[in-house]
Amino acid sequence: MAERGGQAAADGFQYQYLVTLEALLDAAEDRYFGVAAALIEPAITPDEDSADPDAIDFELVDQHRGSIHATQVKSGGPGTEMSAPDAFGILLRMIRARPRAGSYRLITNMRLHPKAVQLNQTLSVHDPHELREHLQRLMERGRWRDEPAGMSDDELHRLGRARISVDSRQRYQLREQLRERMRRLRNEHCRGLGHESAGRLTNYLAFEIHRRASGEFDGVFPLAEFREELLTPGRHLAYELGGFDWGIMVGAVPTAPDVPRPDLIDRIRASLTSGGRERTVPTCALLGPSGIGKTSTAADYAYDMADSYDHIFWVNGESSTSLHSSFQSIHDWLLRRTGNGPDTDSSRLRDRVRTLLSSSARPWLMIIDNVVDRRLVDPWVPTSGRGHVLITSTNQVSWATQRAKVAIQSMTPDQATELIRMRLHHEGDWDTVSERTAAALAEQLECWPLAIELACGHLAGYEFGLKEAGRYLEQIRDLALNDRAAIPHGYPETLVGAIRLALERLMGKEELQPASEGAAHALFPAAYFASRQIPIWLLYFSTLMSSDNAVRSGLRHPAVFGPQAKVPFTAHEMHRALRAESLARRDEPLCTLPQQKWSTAHCEGVDDTINVNEIVQHIIRSLAEGRTDVSEILSRAAYHAQGWLTAFIEANDDKHLLAILPHVQSLASHASRLGIATDTLAVMWGNLAGTYVLRGKLDDARQAFENELEYLLNRKEPAPGLELKTRSQLADVLRNTGEASAVWLPHLQRARDLAFQLADSRPEDVSMAVTNCLTVLSSHTGRGVLEPEVQALTADFASLRQRMPATEPLRIQREIGQINDALTTGLMTDEEVEQRCRTLLEDNGLRGPQRLELTGLLTESLASQHRWNDALEHLQTIHAYAVEQTMHPQVIAKTLHNVGLRVGLAAACGVPECRTAFMILIGEADTPPSPECQQLLSLLVSITARMAVEHLSLQAGVTCMPFKMQTLRLLEAVCDREHDAIREIHEVLNGLDAAALAREDEFGWRLLSQVVSASAVSMRLSGD
Repeated sequence: MAERGGQAAADGFQYQYLVTLEALLDAAEDRYFGVAAALIEPAITPDEDSADPDAIDFELVDQHRGSIHATQVKSGGPGTEMSAPDAFGILLRMIRARPRAGSYRLITNMRLHPKAVQLNQTLSVHDPHELREHLQRLMERGRWRDEPAGMSDDELHRLGRARISVDSRQRYQLREQLRERMRRLRNEHCRGLGHESAGRLTNYLAFEIHRRASGEFDGVFPLAEFREELLTPGRHLAYELGGFDWGIMVGAVPTAPDVPRPDLIDRIRASLTSGGRERTVPTCALLGPSGIGKTSTAADYAYDMADSYDHIFWVNGESSTSLHSSFQSIHDWLLRRTGNGPDTDSSRLRDRVRTLLSSSARPWLMIIDNVVDRRLVDPWVPTSGRGHVLITSTNQVSWATQRAKVAIQSMTPDQATELIRMRLHHEGDWDTVSERTAAALAEQLECWPLAIELACGHLAGYEFGLKEAGRYLEQIRDLALNDRAAIPHGYPETLVGAIRLALERLMGKEELQPASEGAAHALFPAAYFASRQIPIWLLYFSTLMSSDNAVRSGLRHPAVFGPQAKVPFTAHEMHRALRAESLARRDEPLCTLPQQKWSTAHCEGVDDTINVNEIVQHIIRSLAEGRTDVSEILSRAAYHAQGWLTAFIEANDDKHLLAILPHVQSLASHASRLGIATDTLAVMWGNLAGTYVLRGKLDDARQAFENELEYLLNRKEPAPGLELKTRSQLADVLRNTGEASAVWLPHLQRARDLAFQLADSRPEDVSMAVTNCLTVLSSHTGRGVLEPEVQALTADFASLRQRMPATEPLRIQREIGQINDALTTGLMTDEEVEQRCRTLLEDNGLRGPQRLELTGLLTESLASQHRWNDALEHLQTIHAYAVEQTMHPQVIAKTLHNVGLRVGLAAACGVPECRTAFMILIGEADTPPSPECQQLLSLLVSITARMAVEHLSLQAGVTCMPFKMQTLRLLEAVCDREHDAIREIHEVLNGLDAAALAREDEFGWRLLSQVVSASAVSMRLSGD
């Protein structure tokens, strides 16, 4: 049926008003700069007298009514076409009606004739003469053929600011886009807009535009007034409609959390709005352990984004029954059904709801909470429609392939502290003490939301505030985590109950057995390791293999099963089962070295680790320690952990040694806490002490050796071999920590008795212990007159050594001892020492500390020969090690001491002020050294700067190390003549202890310090 004239006109006006509304939205979103109002059907503007009032349909103007953007809207029926002359005529009228407008636009829904398309392209020509030529060619046969020639350059410039826009949208599409833009803009201001209310608001704003087109308000629609109408409060719209038609929550939506977590909301929003097909429903999974805040985060998102959705459906995804019940509620709401009975057919109900949501034009959000099994919930998840789906689950395995997922982890410290403040704060009692206590409580509870809620509820139940809480920080965690009376609304269980339930589910997961049951058992040793970077294969063997079975099977640490191994389940299957309950997550690898740099103990799979949260560990320990097998758990874990530690020590693999050390320390700490002592734990104490020695932590080493010795002395059956080893090593530690000989000599005396006792039955163990004891005595005998008991001990151990077999490790250790003695006593020339060191360094079987010590001894012998360039090469090796590692500081400190003296005395001879001081003090000075000597000095200072002060004095008998190293720093500054550094370092030096330099054997360092200090004073006085 043909469209009547009146209908066409009405349709044209409707289209014009909708386009005007779109331009106002552009202005409201600041797409045009400086717009203050829209003039609709303007006859004139304040600064222009138009003789053609119909040339402009609407224009956007600034605060002075200056035209920024002028528009003419032309609509036509289906199939109509706009010619080039028609378009040119409209544009010509516009530029002459509004000569000062910033831009002009002709908007039409008609198809453009090809020449009209050319005209639109021609408008982009900037040169007015060229533009005139193009227009003349286009208009040469039309009614406007004479017009281009008569146009002024100014008119042509204005025409260059004009464009033709073709709008191919159907009327309903334009309306829909306007509604969506208004929804989006209102959502940005948290005002909300539903489907019906969006239509109502569109009609209302179009009517306001019509009123101004009819002459009301002089055709002016101020932008501020438009924004006010656009952002009218939601309650006003709801009142007009008789109710809200957006943000409607269907189901038991929890209350919004008191402390928002905006970072998580932003990640969820990004994952749900990252594109994709128009009607495909995006799904995002929120994953994490029980009580971490998954449900509250989903609720927070629902409330935060409520203005973006017409409906928000909350579904309980725990079981098929709860899913059916929730979907029945959704179904009844969508159909506004209340009287009919429920549908008992789950498949039919599920399909009907999915169909209803797929056909709905309204945006919706569905949150499926507490999903235990993805296979159960997948058939219920809507896949088509204008919606989003958010799922919460502890099962990280089920959702491992889900593209959009957000890991929910602990709160930030600030968020956790704020939650505590909200729960326990009373008016006027919050101060810095409260802030610190809240932060300490949050840290104690790992910033875990449910743990914090339980702890605060527990404290509030006793009417305790934070000030009282400070006295009970240690007890709160034990008391609160299982306090059922303190469970906050929305949480079904205490944290202890939730973990216990997770354990039960692991034991019952038939589809993951036997790995799932193994995972449940693995949590118990995992609870006694350090929380971070637990090697998964260490945990696997600590769970499944006793020390007896390991010995019988010949297990070598670190053990990893390859893919061909015939085992019921692998460590990775066990890890997968733990992730199914969010009880563990993958962690950073132990080491990231390229394979060509792997040690002999580094095999494929060793670096794979997991993380178990400390709160989970605490709860598992509380469950375990009510049983009788904690001793077995700890002993088994200790056997394998110290096996890994020993393997990495023997392989000179310091990176892995340091990565495993926290787990051994954690096991030792828990064993001490529980008062548990076994043979395996005693061995672990010894290996731990040995590691402390390697790291220069002698006080910790002493404590560990004493723990081991205490167990051995209280053991029902004596263990003379272990006691011999422990006493010899403990004596060395005591000697190096500065204890008097009366403290450590009894250990060597007992070691001597044990060595004689075991000499025939365990010669290799005795040989190593005797060598250690002689090393201790040797370091002591170099200082003054020997006590008779020391002389007797030395003779006894020396005679024992003659009887013992000369194994290769012992031969190397003896040679290193001989080189040390030779450098002290001068029994070998420096050249002989150099050759002995080079020969030993060729042995690929050297242990790490032995190689490091020999490199230091070689550097010392080369420095003694004034072969500075060669010495520099080997000192650079030590420097590179010090940069990468924190191991063997006592070996490095010894090199700094001995090489530092030789380099310092030589380098000082190159400074005129120092040479003068030498002449005054001893009457001579050596010739100045080569430049490499000062490079050596700088390298020594650089190594010193990387070492902790306490690590400089780990070697027995080496005194005043901070003072000596500061002297080298001062010498470097003197050599470089850096006056500011000289003043600063000299002032520090004067405050350091140097009393021991008065000893006769410290002559060299005493002389060096006097020379350098005198030179520094001379330079400071002269200013040179």
